[in-house]
Amino acid sequence: MTPPCWSRWSPASAKARKAERVDDGPYPLVVEDSLNLADLALLEERVAAAAIAAAGVGEDRAFGIFIRDDEHRIVAGISGMTWGGCCQLHAMWVDKPLRGRGLGRALMAEAESVARQRGCVLVEFFAYDMLASGLYERLGYETVGVIDGCPVDSSAARWYRKNL
Repeated sequence: MTPPCWSRWSPASAKARKAERVDDGPYPLVVEDSLNLADLALLEERVAAAAIAAAGVGEDRAFGIFIRDDEHRIVAGISGMTWGGCCQLHAMWVDKPLRGRGLGRALMAEAESVARQRGCVLVEFFAYDMLASGLYERLGYETVGVIDGCPVDSSAARWYRKNL
């Protein structure tokens, strides 16, 4: 028997993603384990639009900087966005065999260059110690927030900033 709170839910209505109905209010909550990238993009776009409207500054502009191998596969990269004089970095990754060769440093320097070209005076981002311990401090970044024990007891999550 289908629980009453699930009476309007079906795999088709959840686009066949694994889902769990949480609430039977006028706007039911659905927890989805298989995420649709378009749905995530919609959330990010809506948050960015609301923040831009609230701050009264110009549009956000995304960017990506990539390093590719001879077969055009991405082996390292960084992504971010600029708006309101700030640059927010979202993700940086270097393929494990290529780490320790200065690629992370080069990606960060190029991201800072993009930020300056777009009129930014600040770069900020969130990172985990266990992935690049000490790198950002060596590049002149200041820790402005720490969550110890995240995601494991021996590590921390940090928010960084650097004035350009």
